[in-house]
Amino acid sequence: MRQQVSQIQIEGSGPSMEIDQSQSRNELGNVDFVYYSHQVRNRAYQEAMEAIGKMAAAGDEVVQRAGHFREEMILADQAKRAMDERIPELNIRAAPSTRPQINFDYRQEISWNQGGVNITHQVRPPEITWTLGGVKVDVRG
Repeated sequence: MRQQVSQIQIEGSGPSMEIDQSQSRNELGNVDFVYYSHQVRNRAYQEAMEAIGKMAAAGDEVVQRAGHFREEMILADQAKRAMDERIPELNIRAAPSTRPQINFDYRQEISWNQGGVNITHQVRPPEITWTLGGVKVDVRG
């Protein structure tokens, strides 16, 4: 009979924590190049589309109002409206609105070799020895 002991090997890594504050820093103005280039591209596209729309609307207004035989100050009215639109809106924010991303990592690997009992047996036939005997009867009295 031979007994084999179980073997366990445990390997672990961590805990590790990763904090990504790039989005929060971008909102505060400490931007990286990729974020800044995307922001400039999106804002330029939006402003170009708005400017094209305003120019088309101003042209349509000139065509509609100039067709009547009245003296109107069409371009002066448009200039006054454009000047009133330039008053900026004031927004105050104390902190970034995006929270940082926090990732945790903890890993554990377990290697298991199961033990047990190894039984090796040998079959041997029984040895029987006998001798021929007899019966003796003694009658005494």
